[in-house]
This record gives sequence, C-alpha cells and structure tokens, in this order.
Amino acid sequence: MYLGRWTLWSLPRRGLICYLIAVELLASSATVFALVRVPPAKTTLLPFVVLVVGMLVSAELARPLERVHSDGDTAAGLDAIWLFAGVLLLPPGLAVGLIVIAFLYRGIRLRRRVPHRQVFGAAAAVVAGLLAFSVLAATGVHPLIGATRDARTFFLIVLAGAAFLACTTALAAAAVFGGAPGSSLRSSFGEPAWYAFDAVALALGVLLAWTLADWPLAAVLIIGIVPVLQRGGLVRGQREQSRVDPATGLLTAGSWARAAQVDLERAGRREASLLMLDLDHFDQLNERHGRRVGDEVLRAVADTLRAEVRSADLVGRLGGDEFVVLLPGSTPFDAMAIAERIRLRIASTAVALRPRAGGSQFAGSTVSIGVAAQPGDGTTVDGLLEAAEHALRRAEQTGRNRTVCTDALGF
Repeated sequence: MYLGRWTLWSLPRRGLICYLIAVELLASSATVFALVRVPPAKTTLLPFVVLVVGMLVSAELARPLERVHSDGDTAAGLDAIWLFAGVLLLPPGLAVGLIVIAFLYRGIRLRRRVPHRQVFGAAAAVVAGLLAFSVLAATGVHPLIGATRDARTFFLIVLAGAAFLACTTALAAAAVFGGAPGSSLRSSFGEPAWYAFDAVALALGVLLAWTLADWPLAAVLIIGIVPVLQRGGLVRGQREQSRVDPATGLLTAGSWARAAQVDLERAGRREASLLMLDLDHFDQLNERHGRRVGDEVLRAVADTLRAEVRSADLVGRLGGDEFVVLLPGSTPFDAMAIAERIRLRIASTAVALRPRAGGSQFAGSTVSIGVAAQPGDGTTVDGLLEAAEHALRRAEQTGRNRTVCTDALGF
C-alpha cells in the first residue's frame, strides 16, 4: 500500500498524527547517532545472524497466536525475547536492525495489520531498545559478553528491562488514548496480563543472551520454551478473539454491549446518543464481487468509523453488515453531524478490484444510519438500541443512504 493512502493521514486528531511522526523521527535520528557513536564490529555479526534466524523460526511457530491479535496491537509480543537479547549482546545499530527485521517480517506475513501502526510499533521498540542500551552502556554492563556475573550486573540488567518495558508502554499509551477511537486495544490496554506476558518475554531474553554469551548450545532450550509460551498466549488470544471481531478488529456485539453499559453508568446523568449502521444492498455486493471484496469493504467501513468518531466513543460490529457506535455525552444534533459525516465518507470509500476488461475497477457501498438519543437519567443500552433500530428501518424504508434520528423515549 502506498504511503499516501495510509489511514494515518485520515486520523481525526492532527496532534496524534504529529505524535506518531515525532516518535518515528526520534527513532531514526537516535539510530543514526548510535551508529556514529558505536559502529558495529565484525565479531558481532555472528550473534546477530543467530538472533535473526532464531527470531524468524520463533515467529513462524507463533503465527497462529499472532493472527488472533487485534490489528491495533503494536507490541513486539514473543519477538521481545529476541529483541531484548539483541539489546544485551549487540551494538545499537545491529539491535535496531533486529527490531526492523522483526516488524517487517510481521508486516509481510500478517497482512491484516495496519501499516502506520506497525511502523509506530517498530519506532517505539527502537526508542525503548536504545534507552535500555544507554542504561547498560552508562553503567559499563554492555555488552553482556565478558560482563561480571554479580548482583550489581543482575540489578542493572533488570533495570534496563524495566526501562524497555516502561518506554514501550508509555509510548503506546499516548497513542492509544490520544486518538484510537473505537479500538478494542483501548478497552484492554493496561490489563495486568499484558504486562506480565511482556515481562516474561524480557526475562527470557536475558536468559537467551546469557546462554549465547556463555554456552550457545543451551539456547536450544530457550527456543524450546517458545511453543509453550505460544500455547499460553494462544489461550489469551482466543479470549481476545471472542471479544474482538476478527474481520474488522471492532468489538463483537456482546463485548460492545457490556462495555457500552459500563460507559453509560460511568457517564451518570449526561445524555448519550447511539448510531446503528447497515450497509445498503451488501448482499448484492457479495454476490457480484465475491466475499473477499465484501470483507475488504467491511474493513474499510470499520477504518472509517474508527477515524471519524472520538476517542471516548465505542464502536462495535453487531454482525453481518451492521455496526453500532455509542456516543456518550453527545446531543442529538452532535450525533446527527457525526452520522452524516460517516455516511458521506463511506459513500466515497471504495476498494480496488482486480482489473477486468470493461469492468469496474472499484467497489463500495452506501450506508443507512439510525440515530437515537435520550437524557442520561435512566439511559440503558437496550433502550438506545431499540430506538436506533427503529430509526434505521425508517431510513431504509425511505430510500436508504440517509440518516434518520429518533428520540429513544418516544419513537
């Protein structure tokens, strides 16, 4: 996909775009500085090659796990074992190369991931890796080869690992909460299980670096642990998959309803609005162009919804070609403005088709939207859904590709 067509440029918050680009520029400039200050030596090429090969083998073993993750996930995951080992063993330039290879490989093998998020994830890992390297270099511990094995060295390595984890978490948190509206990652960010999994990966990275430095053959045992981690992570990924729609990355109907009720209760007496969307004649699009194109249209619609709503709003997929958006604290006027903006953008969104002689090169759909709103006092998800569905049916009965608003208290 061309850089100019990335969804990065359609994000609603310009500050978020600037932040993502700033982190990437910081990673690039820090890498150049590190290469000038600490150029790679020939003796470090062998451990670099070993880490690259081991990481790629591990990534292939973990592909089932990675495929059930949300497309919004920018973390290194199981690759952190190899990346942190690289930070401990390699000069910074080669450590950065290891990180870039890891994210490039994931981007190629798992095409469902959003490109600008993966670029940001790689940049965040580079910044975190260089920070951890700086902690070790400033204290004389880097590289681990030849370092004294004492309590001080152990403490400094743990400190470097904590710096790596804290840096990646802080950079990701700023992006997630600064403008990833409707993302399932936002609702799960900060769960202890995520931190524990990453901490275990870094701990294994320490053991891997140690074995490569003192007894390289023992690294085979570390590699053997990866399938076990994969099994445990897969259980977590399957729970995530049951909460997240795998085709669009949005919340499933049940997960959305539970999260929406929590948001409404948290909002208290503030008014709330809800949008229910149904793609017009989507079955005909599937029959004409095939399910693959239909799935691409669904993903494009999901991207549009994420881009057009606010970070506090909640987006889900009800099933089939129906979507829903909760707008806490929104008046009917605000909700109608957002719905119209979404409707117009979806109407202008198209996915490319394989070239056919004399045939259309693009496919897309329009959308009908039902808007419901009611005061915050006594607001329930079921009441808003019922009213929004009533408004949606009116929009479809009166011609489709339009927005209809109704009052949840008296439709």
